[in-house]
Amino acid sequence: MRHSVKTTFSRTEIPRGFACHIRSVLLTDKWLTVLENSECFLSNRTKYVHILFSGPEWEEVSGLDEENNSVRTYQICQMDGASSHWLRSGLIQRRGASQVYVELRFTMIECSSIVTHHRSCKETFNLYYYQADSDEATPTHPSWMENPYTKVDTVAADFLLRKGGERKFNVKTLRLGPLSKRGFYLAFQAQGACMALLSARVFFKKCPALASSLSFFPETVPRTLVQEAQGVCVDNAAQQGPRPRPPKLFCGEDGQWVGQPTTSCGCLSGYEPTDGHTRCSGKRGLEGKRV
Repeated sequence: MRHSVKTTFSRTEIPRGFACHIRSVLLTDKWLTVLENSECFLSNRTKYVHILFSGPEWEEVSGLDEENNSVRTYQICQMDGASSHWLRSGLIQRRGASQVYVELRFTMIECSSIVTHHRSCKETFNLYYYQADSDEATPTHPSWMENPYTKVDTVAADFLLRKGGERKFNVKTLRLGPLSKRGFYLAFQAQGACMALLSARVFFKKCPALASSLSFFPETVPRTLVQEAQGVCVDNAAQQGPRPRPPKLFCGEDGQWVGQPTTSCGCLSGYEPTDGHTRCSGKRGLEGKRV
């Protein structure tokens, strides 16, 4: 069963007036793992990724989520598309993942529904990331532009808010990578948008531990399109044949095992495959006892 923890924005006291932090969410699904900041340990609890820099145009406000729970969000309504307004997270440890996913929840106001809207009003915003081996970011470094930041995508809203219309939020999941350094920062850029950023969830995918063909494969994080995983024979089994080799199986970037194992594992004498060739159990002798 999949369990989730709400992702919201929340206030904290940070020196020099930098506002707030993002509450980073964990899904306890067998193949989703939260990415946390360096102050946290991997667990099933909610973790925090600090907002290191919030431009003055981004305002932190109280609001209600879809379940009418009180939350803190970031919103901006600067419709001059010639100006850029940035929001950046603290350093997020990648924990060995070569690519990660970011799930964003946000609302966007339809430009035509704003009486005083500027002709450069936009209904999109940009997501960027910056890789680093240490927590090196400052209010002026890296420079607030696409290079050195890497652009992930221009995020467009599927649902726009308008007067008298249905109030719906947008959910977008984007992939970042390939990642090679110790961690990365997320950055959000608004240029002419009237929007609210409700939540951000960062995670990577992994193949769960698996028993198959009398072989056991450990939990594996794919670092390439397809990652080879080496396994071992299950209890009471051993590699057999003239050229025994350790079992192997491939883990796909989507967190799913690919194909069938290559293995020479077989049950030891006195044991036989059971439970769909996931274990070796003792045979019953003629006297009705386990051998």
